[in-house]
Amino acid sequence: LYKRIDTRIDQMMDAGLYDEVASLLNKGLDPSLVSMQGLGYKELVPAIRGDISLDEAVCTLKRDTRHFAKRQLTWFRRDPEIFWTPPGDTDKIIAYIDGTL
Repeated sequence: LYKRIDTRIDQMMDAGLYDEVASLLNKGLDPSLVSMQGLGYKELVPAIRGDISLDEAVCTLKRDTRHFAKRQLTWFRRDPEIFWTPPGDTDKIIAYIDGTL
């Protein structure tokens, strides 16, 4: 999971996440807005302002995203209604939906 998170964040950076956040700041959006507090936005603001390096911001984003994913897993594991299946196991998913599992 952590490797997929790291890869996804690298893809988001390559796709222009930094430029998106910088553009929003340049348009006058306040970093304290709830909409600017999402993962990816709040971690990049200090780098855009020059307070930290971009590498440090990306490392922080990856760490914070891993922590968020861990909290999600903990939450969902406690819910007995959640049906867990490996990605791509369509036969098991269909059997669950059909009620044959």
